[in-house]
Amino acid sequence: MVFADSIVPQDRHEMMLTTGTWYSHSGSVHDVMLTQKIEWGITEKFQISGFTNPVHNSNSTGQGVTGMGDFELGARYTWTDVGSRFTHIALAVDAGFPSGNPLTGMGEGAYGFSPAVLLSHEIRGGRYHAFTTTGFDFVLARRRATTPDDIPHHVVFVNSGFAARVGPGWTVGEVSFNSNRWSGGDVTNVLVTPSYVWRLARRSELLVGVPVGVTSSADNIGAVIKFTFELGGTEE
Repeated sequence: MVFADSIVPQDRHEMMLTTGTWYSHSGSVHDVMLTQKIEWGITEKFQISGFTNPVHNSNSTGQGVTGMGDFELGARYTWTDVGSRFTHIALAVDAGFPSGNPLTGMGEGAYGFSPAVLLSHEIRGGRYHAFTTTGFDFVLARRRATTPDDIPHHVVFVNSGFAARVGPGWTVGEVSFNSNRWSGGDVTNVLVTPSYVWRLARRSELLVGVPVGVTSSADNIGAVIKFTFELGGTEE
C-alpha cells in the first residue's frame, strides 16, 4: 500500500524491509524523500517496526535544503480470523520522534503518538481485497522551535482502498484523508492514488504509485516507488 498499512502480519522471527522513494510537487514547492521501514515478527500476531527518513530534500522554506527527517517506532497486534478467515483486524500504535529540523522543512518538531485500527476483507477467495486504516496523530510535546505558520496540530486520518489481482501482481486504488481542522488547524488533505504492485519473487515486491491531490491544501501530484523484501521466519 502507499498510505494505508498492510494488515498482513509478519511470521515469528520474520523481517520485512521496505525502501521507499517519494516525490511530491505543489506549485513551486517540491519534496523528495528516501524512507526505510523495518518490521519484525515477535509472534505470528504481534510485531514491532521502525520507520526512518534518512534523506529529505525540500524547498518549502524558499530554498532547497537536504537533511534527515523524523523517525517512528511502532507495534501492532493482528487478529487474522474475525468471524471468518477472510476478515482481519489489527490495532497499531506508533511513537514519533523529532529528529528532523522543522525550520528547514525536515520534520514536525514534536513528539507524536499515533493509535490506529486496521480492517481488511478478502473477496472471492482473496482475488479482491478491501482495506482501511483509521487513526489519529496526536502531538504530545514540541521539542524544537517552529515557524508561527507551521505549529503542529492533532490530525485524524482515514486511508482506504481496494486491490484486485491482475497479472503478476495487484492493481490498487487508495483514497487518503487527513485533517487537523478539528484541533485548530486549517488543513484538509485528500489524495487519490492508483498504484500497481509487482510480485518480483516469492518474498519481494515492487510498488509504483501516483498520488494526486484533490483538495487545495494537498500536494498537486507525486510519485512513489517502494521495494519490499522479506527474510527469515517460517518457510512455507
